[in-house]
Amino acid sequence: MFPFSQLLTLKKRFITWVRYYFCFCKAAAFMSGLLISRKLVDLAVVGVLITCFSDSKYSELFTLQKAAIFTSFQDGILATLAVVAAWISCYAIRPLRILIFSTVSYILALGLLFYTASRDISETNFELLNMIGIILLAVGEVGVAPLLGPFLADQLREHGEGGSTENTNENQVMAQKRVWWRFSWCCGVAAAFYANNIKTWGKTFMFTLLFMGGSLILLLLGIPFYHSRQIPPVDRFAIIQVVKTSLKKKHLNYPLSPEQFFSNDEGNVLRLSPRIKLLRWIDKAAIIETSSTSKEQEEAGTLCTVAQVRESKYLFKLLPLWSSFIVFGLVLSAGNTFFPEQGAKMISERYLIFLLTFEAIIRATISYLSKKLISKFVPETKQRQAQVLRTFIGMVMSTVCCVVSWQVEVRRLEKSKQLENMSMFWLVPQFCLLGLMEGLALHGCDEYSSSHFPERMEYHVSAISSFFVGIRSIFNIFFILANKGDFAETLDDSRLDKYYKSLTVISAVNVCYNLLLSILYIVSDQKVDNEGLQTNN
Repeated sequence: MFPFSQLLTLKKRFITWVRYYFCFCKAAAFMSGLLISRKLVDLAVVGVLITCFSDSKYSELFTLQKAAIFTSFQDGILATLAVVAAWISCYAIRPLRILIFSTVSYILALGLLFYTASRDISETNFELLNMIGIILLAVGEVGVAPLLGPFLADQLREHGEGGSTENTNENQVMAQKRVWWRFSWCCGVAAAFYANNIKTWGKTFMFTLLFMGGSLILLLLGIPFYHSRQIPPVDRFAIIQVVKTSLKKKHLNYPLSPEQFFSNDEGNVLRLSPRIKLLRWIDKAAIIETSSTSKEQEEAGTLCTVAQVRESKYLFKLLPLWSSFIVFGLVLSAGNTFFPEQGAKMISERYLIFLLTFEAIIRATISYLSKKLISKFVPETKQRQAQVLRTFIGMVMSTVCCVVSWQVEVRRLEKSKQLENMSMFWLVPQFCLLGLMEGLALHGCDEYSSSHFPERMEYHVSAISSFFVGIRSIFNIFFILANKGDFAETLDDSRLDKYYKSLTVISAVNVCYNLLLSILYIVSDQKVDNEGLQTNN
C-alpha cells in the first residue's frame, strides 16, 4: 500500500509546481489573442506567401521568378525596419502604444491582401496593393517582435507583486511567461492548420483578418488591467562619432600613459581592447588633448570615452563574421520561398504547416540545447571559441541543406515527367536542416556577438546581425535574376535543381571563407584570454 503521508507530500509538490508555472493573469489573458494571431499570420500567411503569388489564379501576373522576388522583398523590408526599430529604441517608448499600432498595421496588411485575392483588378493595382500589404506586414512584425515578450513578462511580474501569488522570483516570472507563450504558440499552430485547409486565398485572408481584428479588440479591452511602463532609452553605438574623431586625431602620437585616455575603465593598460593592430588607429578618438579640458572636448564632440572606442572596435571586429551571413542568408531565403512552393505542389500539401512548425521546433530546440551544453560543459574562458565553432557547424549545415534540396528536386522533376507526384514529406530533411542551420549558425552568431557588449546593447547587436542576414533578400533577388534561365512560369517547368546546384557551390565557398574567419577569431580570442591571465597574475 502507498503510504498516506507520501500521497500528501506528492499532492503538496504538485500544487507547488502548478502555482510556480501556471498563473492566471487577466492582462496576459487579454493579450494572448495577439500572441496567437501573430503565430497564425506567421505560418498561414508570411510563411507560405509565395504559394499565394504563384497560385494558378495569379499565374498570368506572377511567374515563379516574380513571386520569389516579391517574397524576398518582404524579408528585406523586415531587416531594414529592424535596424530602424533598434534606433527608435534609443528613445523612451511605451510598448502598449507600439503593440496597438503594430496590430493595426497587421490588420491593414491582411485587408489589402484579402482585397487583391477576392477582386478582379488590374495587374498594376494588384502589384501595388500587394507591395503595400507586404510592407505593412513587415511593419507589424518589427513592432511586435521585440516588445511582446517583455510586455508579457511585465504583466506577470506586476501580477505577482500586487496579487495573491507572490511572484517576485524572476525565474518564476520567466517560467510562467514560457507557459503562456507556448500555449499561445500551440493555439496559433492549430489555427494556422485550419487556415491552411481553406480552399481559397480570399477566405484564408478573411479568416486571418477576422482573427487579428479580434485580437486587437481583446488587446484594447485589457487596457484597464495592463501595467504599462515606459521603457527607458538605450544608449546607441557611437561608431560614426568615434571614426570621425579618430580621423581628426590621426596626426597625434599614440599615448605613452593610460591616463591620457578619456574615462579609461580598462585600468593600467596602454593598448585598448580589442587589441587588433589594424584597429589601433581608432584608439586615438579617446586621447585627451592638452589644448583644452576633457569636458570642453567632449562637449565639442572631439573626444570619446574608452567604452565608446571599445564598442566601435568590436563592431569592426565582427563585420567579417557578419559578412559571411550574406551567403548564408541566400540559403535561408531559398528555404523561405522555394521550400513552401515545392510542398504546395506535392501530395499531402495540406500538411505544409506541419513542416513549417517542425522547422521552428528544430530551430528552437537546437538553439536551446547548444546554448545549455556550451554553458554547462565549456569553461567560461572558452565559451566564445565554442560559439564560433557552433556558428561554423551551422554554416556547414547550410551547404548540406543545399545538396539535399538539389537531389530532392531532381527526383521530383523526374517524377513530374512521368506524370507522377511525390509526397510532401520528402521535404522533411531539408526543412530539418534549415532549422539546424538557423539554430546553430544564426543563434550562435548572436550569442558570440552579444558577448562582446554590455547587456543593454544586446538588442542593437542582434538587430545589426539580423540586418546582414536580412539583406540576403536583396542578394537573393539579384541571384534569381542572374539565374533567370532556370525559372519558367510554373515550378514544374522550371529547373530549380540547377538553382540549388548553383547555391550549393556558392555556399561551399562561403563555408571555406567562414572556416578561415573561425580560425582567426578563435586564435584572437585565445590570445586575449592569455593576455588577461598574464595581467591578473
